[in-house]
Amino acid sequence: MQSALIKFRVTPGEKQSFIDAARHADVSVSDLLRRSGRAFASGRIASRSILVDLVTVRSAANALASVAADPAVDASQIAVIAKNTAEVLRAIAARHLVQVR
Repeated sequence: MQSALIKFRVTPGEKQSFIDAARHADVSVSDLLRRSGRAFASGRIASRSILVDLVTVRSAANALASVAADPAVDASQIAVIAKNTAEVLRAIAARHLVQVR
């Protein structure tokens, strides 16, 4: 694949933000900018990890709804599934809140 060089100017603070974000994501700055540009151009601005988390949340909600709607399921089983789901949701929230702090 033939590539072309794209240049643009950023402030020193923006440059440092790119460097920090790339380090946090364990990728190069070039890869970070390339991936984000491709995602934006394709209309998919959420990162893959966020999309995976959204699928996990939807799956957990579907599982809870299925179990809660089944009259044959014991309340203690529902409680166990609800507790496990809460742990999954806490882990997802913790991953995203670390980025905010």
